[in-house]
Amino acid sequence: MILKRARPLVLSGLVVAAATVMLSWTQTWFTIILRDGSRVEVLGSDAAGSLAALALSAFALVAALSLSSLIVRRILGVVAAAVGATIVAVSQGALADPVISSGSLITDVTGISGTDSLRALVDVVNVNAWPVPAIIAGGLIVVIGLFATFSAHRWPVATKKYDRATTVVADDPASQWDAQSRGIDPTAE
Repeated sequence: MILKRARPLVLSGLVVAAATVMLSWTQTWFTIILRDGSRVEVLGSDAAGSLAALALSAFALVAALSLSSLIVRRILGVVAAAVGATIVAVSQGALADPVISSGSLITDVTGISGTDSLRALVDVVNVNAWPVPAIIAGGLIVVIGLFATFSAHRWPVATKKYDRATTVVADDPASQWDAQSRGIDPTAE
């Protein structure tokens, strides 16, 4: 039953997951309190800047999957899984070390750079919940991509309505006229 609706599930799932990644990218991921008492609000766009490009590539995959043939759909499903895995890796990387992922903002506020120096400046790192939806959405994109790969043969195929007919038309003008009425190009060989 679910395989009959595989195409709309894959396409809508990719749209929702990519939109979730974009939403998470725009929100505050970390609040860093420095030893001097100043606060640095770190957005997802600062901590994991590549998430927007990855989410946009997931949106592009929706269009490509809806228009492609069986072999290309399978390849694009693997590409979608790779995009999802990259989203998870980037989000977890930022979450694993908030000071490094926020280094440029801390340097802008303090004027001090260097990994050890930045770590010495940071007193508290408060992690907000917004990295988690990006990680979950990335994992969902992996699952959807694999589902698209393995269910691609069940998707409907494009109709042959606008394909060129390959029938031989006689040389007399009446049969050429009739062929044009039937949608056959008498000049095609």
